Amino acid sequence: MKAGWDVKALGEVCDVLDSKRKPITKRDRIDGPYPYYGATGVLGHVDGYLFDEPLVLLGEDGAKWGAGDNSAFSVEGKVWVNNHAHVLRPNRTKLLDAWLIYFLNFSDLSEFISGMTVPKLNQGMMNSIPIPLPPLDEQKRIVEVLDAAFEGLSRARAHTETNLQNARELFLRSIECEFELMAETHERQTVGEIATIKGGKRLPKGEKTVTTETPFPYISIKDFNDQGSIDIAGIDYLLPATRDAIKNYIIRSDDLYISIAGTIGKTGIVPPELDGANLTENAARMVFKESINNEYVYFFTLTADFQDQAGLNTRTAAQPKLALERLKTISVPIVPLVEQVEMASKLRSMREQTQQAEYHYRAKLADLDALRQALLQKAFAGELT
Repeated sequence: MKAGWDVKALGEVCDVLDSKRKPITKRDRIDGPYPYYGATGVLGHVDGYLFDEPLVLLGEDGAKWGAGDNSAFSVEGKVWVNNHAHVLRPNRTKLLDAWLIYFLNFSDLSEFISGMTVPKLNQGMMNSIPIPLPPLDEQKRIVEVLDAAFEGLSRARAHTETNLQNARELFLRSIECEFELMAETHERQTVGEIATIKGGKRLPKGEKTVTTETPFPYISIKDFNDQGSIDIAGIDYLLPATRDAIKNYIIRSDDLYISIAGTIGKTGIVPPELDGANLTENAARMVFKESINNEYVYFFTLTADFQDQAGLNTRTAAQPKLALERLKTISVPIVPLVEQVEMASKLRSMREQTQQAEYHYRAKLADLDALRQALLQKAFAGELT
């Protein structure tokens, strides 16, 4: 911190208006024109208000308080605030609202958080947070520099996020076009005709399982990733004591799996490292005939055609699962095996290029976040010119 800057506890430089807050259950809210705020922002609109002035809100519970988590934000005008956000009125003869928000969002406030089950920033701990107080004109100058810099960073982030989304959409659209062409020129066969479908099995409990690492892990849906494979590092290595009891459910490398309950429709190919593993009852696997390339069918599962047939786009609470009987009826445009392999290779190459682009864009987003924190670090060290 720059020499000569004062430091005060938050409670010394802010009026805390928490006593004026009032929660409204969702059932009792009446729609209206006034924003209804909680720990992380607007939750809806109601027909009344509690405050009508510029204020700073800081999450009390139900928020995150790490560096860069944006746990503090400004509100103004007529608003209602529930009891999950602290309500602060800075002493504006000493402290600018924007300076306080920048500092709180820059800081890691974890040391002020209590509670393990329900983490909370209680009022007493909040009031003890030390706030650096340069002269007001210095606060204003630094805030103006940060505002300008963050406006540019926001534009760069929005552009990068758009590019990330476009890369994924372009890949999916390319798959759609390939299979639309296949559907126009070739006959279809159902999944039941080209594959044997086998469901997974519930993990036995008690003495039938061991918690030590084994070569035959139990795979659950949470291990399925969005790249068509399984996150091996995160798997729970649990194996029923007698393999014979579930021998019909052992998965083999190259099986095509699909989640059928919970988050339904997630598909991928079992990697070689998991040959002989066991599959959750919330998923099924497809073992294809020799004339069918599993990767070809995997890419088809990413199309809207497959998702529509599986009912994934019209799923309701009354339809929590993808029934195996329905899965059997889904039709796939089938080309000769050599063309399946060629098409799968082409799409695999496109996916790799897309993943490289996504990696680049995600790295850029991480760099933007790091730059944001670096700017704030300089600001609160008094080094921002």
